[in-house]
Amino acid sequence: MKKQLLVFIILFGYLASYAQESTLDIKIQKLKAEISQTEGLTKLKLLDSLFKTIGYNQDYPFDSIAKTTIDYAIELDSFNLAGKKLNDISRYYSLTSEFPETGLEVFKQYESLGSKLTDDDIARLFYIRGGDLYYFSGETKTSVELYEKAEQFALRLNDSSAYAEAKYFKATSLLDMGQFIKSSQELIKSVEIYRLVKDTIGMSYAKEGIAELYSYIGFEEEAKKITQEAMELCKLYKDYCQCIHPHLFDNAYQAELAGNQKLRIKRLKEYYHCGMQLKNGFPNKPLVIFQLFLAYTESDSLVKAKEYYDLIQEKYAFKDEIPYEAVYIDGLMAYFFAKKEYDKALIQAKRKLKIDIESEDFAGEYYTYEMMSKIFKAMNDYENAYIYNSKHIKLKDSLLSVKKTRILSYYQTLYETEKRDFQIASQKRKITILDQKNKIKQQWLLFGGLGLLAIFTIVYLVRSKRFVRSKQELQEKFSQDLLNEQEKERSRLARELHDSVGQKLMLLSKTTQKLGDENAEKLATNTLEEVRSISRGLHPSNLVRLGLTEAINALVYDINANTDLFFTDEVDNVDNVLPKDSELHLYRIIQETLSNIVKHAEAKAVKMNINKTSGNIHVTVSDNGKGFDFDSKFKSMSLGLKTLLERAKIMNAQINLNSNKGKGTILTLNIPI
Repeated sequence: MKKQLLVFIILFGYLASYAQESTLDIKIQKLKAEISQTEGLTKLKLLDSLFKTIGYNQDYPFDSIAKTTIDYAIELDSFNLAGKKLNDISRYYSLTSEFPETGLEVFKQYESLGSKLTDDDIARLFYIRGGDLYYFSGETKTSVELYEKAEQFALRLNDSSAYAEAKYFKATSLLDMGQFIKSSQELIKSVEIYRLVKDTIGMSYAKEGIAELYSYIGFEEEAKKITQEAMELCKLYKDYCQCIHPHLFDNAYQAELAGNQKLRIKRLKEYYHCGMQLKNGFPNKPLVIFQLFLAYTESDSLVKAKEYYDLIQEKYAFKDEIPYEAVYIDGLMAYFFAKKEYDKALIQAKRKLKIDIESEDFAGEYYTYEMMSKIFKAMNDYENAYIYNSKHIKLKDSLLSVKKTRILSYYQTLYETEKRDFQIASQKRKITILDQKNKIKQQWLLFGGLGLLAIFTIVYLVRSKRFVRSKQELQEKFSQDLLNEQEKERSRLARELHDSVGQKLMLLSKTTQKLGDENAEKLATNTLEEVRSISRGLHPSNLVRLGLTEAINALVYDINANTDLFFTDEVDNVDNVLPKDSELHLYRIIQETLSNIVKHAEAKAVKMNINKTSGNIHVTVSDNGKGFDFDSKFKSMSLGLKTLLERAKIMNAQINLNSNKGKGTILTLNIPI
C-alpha cells in the first residue's frame, strides 16, 4: 500500500510539473504569435511581457529575447525602456549568474545608450550595473569611471543612499587597484552618509569594506573588530540574512587565517543557509560548497569531505567551465593528499599552479608550492620536495615584504593627505544639508487668503532663523570634533611609527652596522631619523614629558637652531593653567604660526611674548617679514588660517591677525583662564 502511494505521489508531482511547463509554453507561444502580428509601442509592450514571463529561465533564450526587446526599444527611441531592460539583464549577470563576462559583452554592445537616457534613476542604475559587470570581470579601472558617473546621477536625484552606494562600490574597486588611501576615504564617506540617513544594511556593508581594507594591508585585529561591528548592526535589520550574508563569508576567511577551522566551517554553513534564502539568487553557491569541501578536508573530517566531494562530482565536475575553479582544485588537491592518493594530488597541484601563475595569484601560488612540497615528500621524492619548499619560503618572504611595504605606504600617504580632511568634512556637510533642504521644502504649504499667507511667512522666517543658528552650531561642533579626532589619530600614528616601524628600523640599522655595509647603514639611519621626525610632527611628545612652557621653548629653540631667524622671546610659566586639550591647541597655534613665518614671511626677526595674568594668558607673535593683504587672504580662507580660528574658538579665546604688505604680521591671542 505504501509503495503504491509513493508511486502515485511521484506520478502526480511529475504531471503537475508537466502541466505547469505546458501552461508556460502555451503562454509564451501566444505572446510570440501576437508579437509577430503587431508593430510599434504595442509590439514593444508585448516583447516586455514576454521577457517578464520567461524571466531568467535557463530553458528559454532569455538573453536573446532581452536583446531583441532592447533593440526594438532603441528603434522606437524608447531609450529609457531599453536602459531599464539592460539594467535588468546586467543585474542578473553581475549578481546572480556565475559568469559576469557574458553580461559584460552584452553591456559593451549597448554602452553608448547611457548618454541617451533622460530618466536619472535609470541612468544611475545603468552605470551601477555596468560598473558591477566590469568589476566582476576584472576590469576594475573602468568600473571606477562608471561608479563615478553613478555618483553624479545620485546627486541630481538628491538620493543620499544611492550616492553612498556608488561610493562604496567605487571604494571596493580602488582597493583592488591598490589605492588604499582613496579607498579608505570613500568608505568612510559612505559609512557617514549611511549613518545620517539611518541605512543599517548599507552602513554594515560599508564597514565590511573597511574591514577588508584593513585585512588587505595587514591590520588583522582591526579588520576582525570592524567585521564584528558590522555583524552586530545586522541584528537591527528586519531581513537578517540579507544583511549578515557577506559578513559571514569574510568572518570565515578571518577564522581560516587564525587557524580556527571549527569557526570557519560554522560561518560557511551559516553563509550557505542565508544564501539559499536570498530573493535575488545565490551566485556564490558553488564557491561556498568548494570552501566547505576544503575546510572539512583541512580539519581531517574526511567523512564529511567525502559527502561534498560526491556532491561536487555530481553537480560541477562535468562542466566545461567550472566557476571558482581555483578553489575547486584546491579542495581536490587537499582531499587526495589527505587520502594518501599522492599521484592524483600531484596532478591537481600542477593544474592549480598553472592557474596561479597565469592569473598572477601569488597567495594561491604560495599555498600550491607548500602542498607540492608536502606531496613530493610523502612520495619520498626529497629533491623535488626541497625545490618546492624553497619556492614556498621565497614567496613567503616576498609576500611579507609586500605587506610591510603596504603598511608603510599607507602611513606615509595618510600623513601627506592629512591636510585634505577639511575638504572631506565640507562634502559631508553638503550631503547633510541636502537632506535638510528636502525637509524644509516639505514645510511649504499653500494657505488661502493674504492674512494666512502673512502669518505663515512670519512663522517660516522664525523657523528658518533658528535652523540657520542650529546648523551653524552643528557645523562648529563638527569642526571641533574633527580637530579632536585628528589629534587622536595623529597620536595613534605617532605611536605606531615609533613602536613598530621605528623599532624595526633601529634593528635594521644595528644589523647593517654589524654586517659592515656602510651604504645600507647610512640609509637605515636616515630612514629611522625621517620616521622619528614624522612621529614628532604628528604628536608633540615634549608637551607630555616637559609641559607646555618647555615644549614651546623647545619649539623655538629648534627653529632658532635650524634657520637664520633672530628670535626674541619672553615666555611665562603657563604649565597646568589650561586643560590638557587647550594646552595642545595653544601649542598647535604657536607651531603653525612659527611654521608660516619660516615658510612664507621672509622675515629676519621674530618676537614672541607669552604673559600670564590672573584672568588670562596673552600671546603675541610678530615678525618683520613681507606681510600680506589680510582682506584678500581672509576671503580665500586657507586651510592653515581655518585651523587657527577653529582652535581658538575651541578654547573660547580671542584671536586677531594684523598684517599689511611690507610691514610684517602680528598675531595676538587672549585665552581666558
